Amino acid sequence: MSANEGPGPHAGQATRAPGRPGAMTMAMQAVQVKPTGPKVLRIGVIQGGKIIEERIVRKRETVTVGGSERNHFVVASQAVGGRFELFQLVGSDYILNFTDQMTGRVGLPAGVQSLEQLRTSGAARNAGAHFQVKLTDNSRGKVVIGDTTLLFQFVTPPPVQPRPQLPAAARGGFAKSIDWMFTAFVMFSFMSHFGLVVYLENADWPIDEGINVIPDRFADLILVPERPPEPEPDDNSNQPAPTAEAPQEKPSKGQDAEPKGAEKPAGETAAEKAAAVADSTARMAEEAASAAEALLLGALSAEGGGALADVLAGGAVTGNAEDVLAQAAGVGVATDSSGGTLRTRAGGGTGDRTSGLGGLAASAGAGKTVGEGGAITEKAVKGRLNAGKDADMEGGSGDFDSKLVVAQFKARMRAIQICYEQQLRRNPGLQGKVTVQFTIEQSGSVSKATATENSTNDPAVAACVTDTVKRFRFNPGPEGGSVTFSYPIVFAPQG
Repeated sequence: MSANEGPGPHAGQATRAPGRPGAMTMAMQAVQVKPTGPKVLRIGVIQGGKIIEERIVRKRETVTVGGSERNHFVVASQAVGGRFELFQLVGSDYILNFTDQMTGRVGLPAGVQSLEQLRTSGAARNAGAHFQVKLTDNSRGKVVIGDTTLLFQFVTPPPVQPRPQLPAAARGGFAKSIDWMFTAFVMFSFMSHFGLVVYLENADWPIDEGINVIPDRFADLILVPERPPEPEPDDNSNQPAPTAEAPQEKPSKGQDAEPKGAEKPAGETAAEKAAAVADSTARMAEEAASAAEALLLGALSAEGGGALADVLAGGAVTGNAEDVLAQAAGVGVATDSSGGTLRTRAGGGTGDRTSGLGGLAASAGAGKTVGEGGAITEKAVKGRLNAGKDADMEGGSGDFDSKLVVAQFKARMRAIQICYEQQLRRNPGLQGKVTVQFTIEQSGSVSKATATENSTNDPAVAACVTDTVKRFRFNPGPEGGSVTFSYPIVFAPQG
């Protein structure tokens, strides 16, 4: 190798001139697909000497700037206001709109000119509030709006890059997105709760009946505990046990084990007494339990005429105690020292269900009476009511049938009669007329009730009647508003 020879290429390598693209680059340029279609705007925004935004407007459309967020570019300047069409698309051409407050320059086919030169030379069309100049696909330039500079040029739209996708093996389906551990826990919890509900629905729970329904604290007061039997004395403890050599002889059938006149040992007499006491105690406890059960069931039984059943027959107790007890047959209110008639327990006696205070029968049903005097009877006080055949409507904005008012009074006439009879016991000559005025609300309840007329001159009767009317309930209520009715009731004692 001579001194003039340098480190040339290896044998077999081809050399290329400097500045000429390689074979790989030429092959890539040959297969590259050139985009087609018109050029689009490429706009960059500079503030403070830095590019803060760069965008390619792929769709040929009007580009706006201004202070509103709906613009393509947000520029806070009084020169553009809230919205200004900087690049206006007319047909297939772009027109640059600018005002005298904007500066910059534009490259046109005639050369690069500033916006001031375009205004003064008349090359820009005066549109009144702004100036217009037509752009070509080779135009470029800048527009300065306040402290914001917009650089623009027309470029060929780059190809749209496809979204990157994971390979099919890496992409998971619906089954892979399920948390199987959590799903199994939810299914187990659901099946457990569902099974518990089914078990509770189908379980045959025992229900106590008879004496078992009485709470223990009451049963302890009624039932007498059974006494334990006394231990039998061991009188034969000192006697020798029988041996095989001298077996005891059994008495025959025709022979009595003991003589009739013979006295029993003391131990056997004590055992019989303990057995008799235990039997008597058990019998008394059984009779007391039966009597308590019959007393509870008789008081609650409607067929047996129980007083408690009469009191609860009308539902919840909302009135005073005197009105409620007046609804029960056989129960009266004592007004003086002389007692009324009392009713015996259901099932007792012969047929007369009442007896005087001095002639009550024994609880065992033997028919024996206490000899402390005859039965004291009280003359029953009865009143006669004459209600109106129709109710007068006094006013109101609603619509309601007066026949429903009359039907409600007839259904509750017994409660109104009780109001009169309570005062009739104190004043046998009490009589007169009471007119009740009441208001029915849309809900069916009575909001207020007053006595507009009371010729009985007894305010207690009027007060009781109005309180009874206030508890009336009409179903359905008036339509369109409340209504006010007036209804008369005439009271007189029965002869």
